[in-house]
Amino acid sequence: MTAEIAILNRAAAVLAADSAMTLGGVEKVYPGDKLFPLHLRHPVGVMIYESAEFMGVPWETLIKMYSSSLSQELLPTLREYADGLLDFVTDTRICTENAQRANAMAIVGDSFSQILDLAIDEIADDATLREQDRTLRRAIEEYISILEQCDSLGNDSLVSEISREMREEIDDRIDEFFGEDFTMTKGVRTSLHRVARLSIARSRLSSVISGVVVAGFGEEDMFPSLLVTETDGVVGSLRSSVDETVITRDGTSAAIVPLAQREVIETFMDGADPEFLHWLGPSLTQLLSDFSQDVFPERMNTRQRRALTDEASEFSADFIARAAEWMRKRHSDPTLEVVEHLPKRELAAMAEALVSITSLKRRVSPDAESVGGPTDVAVLSKGDGFEWVRGKHV
Repeated sequence: MTAEIAILNRAAAVLAADSAMTLGGVEKVYPGDKLFPLHLRHPVGVMIYESAEFMGVPWETLIKMYSSSLSQELLPTLREYADGLLDFVTDTRICTENAQRANAMAIVGDSFSQILDLAIDEIADDATLREQDRTLRRAIEEYISILEQCDSLGNDSLVSEISREMREEIDDRIDEFFGEDFTMTKGVRTSLHRVARLSIARSRLSSVISGVVVAGFGEEDMFPSLLVTETDGVVGSLRSSVDETVITRDGTSAAIVPLAQREVIETFMDGADPEFLHWLGPSLTQLLSDFSQDVFPERMNTRQRRALTDEASEFSADFIARAAEWMRKRHSDPTLEVVEHLPKRELAAMAEALVSITSLKRRVSPDAESVGGPTDVAVLSKGDGFEWVRGKHV
């Protein structure tokens, strides 16, 4: 895990990242680089978060290879730098057929893991084997429904080929995840094979992702922009989602974009822990429903009680929306108004402080200290290019 932030106004983009890297599979944290210049002469930077590898190759290696391939070439827009990086990493030298099949099985395994978690959460301690099997079937149906609502990636022929050639391996995964605790009937196994196909054919990303942040200026860009791509690799084509933040003359004039472990920064920006708001809505709904039923315990039938719960839910949603609007006007908007006019060095200090707050929060919590080490901070501007201003590179 990591804590990263991008802060932009019309003058510059600032990127900041901690340097704690979590070793996969064990509770081991070590220092590493997550922030890199992308061009020797141009104000373009890259940050990575979540998985430090893409298709079995370290992101640092891929970024530096792409940076070297650019040489002295200056691209007109930041988007072209971002698209060029993604085109580079999806080259067949990196995304070989074997690598794509291994990635497909990793995605399938992640889906099976999520289904298992869904089922276990719903199984009572005293449930019979039949009740456990029924719960698993419901979890599979729910997961299939979620996948079917996602867009198709258009790789159906490859999915069919992988499903056919790796059927035994998929069966082994099914037995690994479900064989000990559930009855593997033919119907359940068929449904899980359908999950496997849909997992690699639909646009829903697995939980094993890499985040790639490209920020700065192209040669023709007057103001900075930011592209955040999350991807879980290639199976026929790149599986990804993209968010873009563009600073303009007449529209967005400043932006603060937290990445990875973002809840501490979001609390600073919004004035309340985002998890508190997630808890508040359902809790308020339950409180209103319980109160009404206590006041009128004998006067309501089942239909009326259900209608009352629906009304309570709508009231709670309206309350949360009003609270979010108040928080935006009271906290987020005033902060962005200041950021709009901050000089570069103040932007850098703010970015470093927000990453450090996240690090402090992790240090005094019982959770693994997955944020820490020196904070690397870089300022990207048209006048001065890519500048290291904080951290081990200075």
